[in-house]
Amino acid sequence: MECPKCKTVIPEGKLYCPSCGYAVQIVPDYDADLEDNLDSASSDIAGTVNRIDVSDSVRTEYDIDATTKEIPMVKKDEASDIKRRTEQDRERSDQITTVIVAGLLLVGLIVGAVIASKSMSKASFIPQQAVENAVTSNAADRSEEDDETMTEAVPDEEVSSNEEPEAAPVHDWQLLVTPGAGSMNGPQKLTASVSDNSAPDNEFTGIIYYTDDGSEPDETSKIFRGDSEIWLPLGKSRYAFRFMDGNGNMSEPVYLDYDLGGAGACSAADAANYCIVNLIQRGVLADVYGHVLGSLGTFTYEAERMVGSGSRSYYVIKEYYSDPGGSPKPTGNLYAIDAENLSFCRAKQGNGGKYVFEEFY
Repeated sequence: MECPKCKTVIPEGKLYCPSCGYAVQIVPDYDADLEDNLDSASSDIAGTVNRIDVSDSVRTEYDIDATTKEIPMVKKDEASDIKRRTEQDRERSDQITTVIVAGLLLVGLIVGAVIASKSMSKASFIPQQAVENAVTSNAADRSEEDDETMTEAVPDEEVSSNEEPEAAPVHDWQLLVTPGAGSMNGPQKLTASVSDNSAPDNEFTGIIYYTDDGSEPDETSKIFRGDSEIWLPLGKSRYAFRFMDGNGNMSEPVYLDYDLGGAGACSAADAANYCIVNLIQRGVLADVYGHVLGSLGTFTYEAERMVGSGSRSYYVIKEYYSDPGGSPKPTGNLYAIDAENLSFCRAKQGNGGKYVFEEFY
């Protein structure tokens, strides 16, 4: 579209000439359908008016003589009839008026709807600066509301506090295992405890874990208790200890290597042989090779560890059974030889690893 004033091409949707600022007046395009609708509506209204019968208008049977000024007399019945017809004419006139007004309103609605649809198809012009100002204003309002909300949401006691949190107690827990690692002879019982170097009176309420195969202890390992009895085995062994305090903190593991030898009137090997001799004497074994009547397998015996009981020291001997060509398996039977007087005993291990010895008669 060109500007009527300066002939500059005006972009579609703009209401002002970008060159001279001339205001453009948009005239709706000719719409043939709209014109047909208007003509049809007008014809309908006219037809409605023509169909109304106005031929029965009131006519008086007497004409006024302008010359003589004679007023004709009207009978009473005739006057009533005239009044009735007059009222009928008035009603018909009101009906005609109503139809005309309704028709005009209908035409107005149709014209308004068409013009509105044409106007909606035209792009409205809003200055860019006004849009930017509106967006900036809305953003500023939202920012102020957010600041007020955040200010109200912060409790007073969290804004500032000069109180220092109470310090948690500090412990210097230390694990102590006796005897210490090294080589030794005779019965040796391990003990483990945890103490607080910073406050010796503090009682340890955690758990002590240990292993007897050199592996790292964890929460699935054996638990050392105050009444536990751990007697070192003969020969070389490796134990590991660690503890977990009352807060669930696990200490670093402590590893100890031992090498235990026998003591007393006999050695560990001699104690195993004394056990075999005693079993033969009692008819349990058939010979020194560990045979038993009616069985092809053999029994073997091994001095496993030394255990102290009161003033006595014992070699604890473990029994194994082997099928022909098979590997030895423990039977669960335990025997003992007194390391001093070589007496033969039955041995049992109870709760906490404590051993009980009963002399074998």
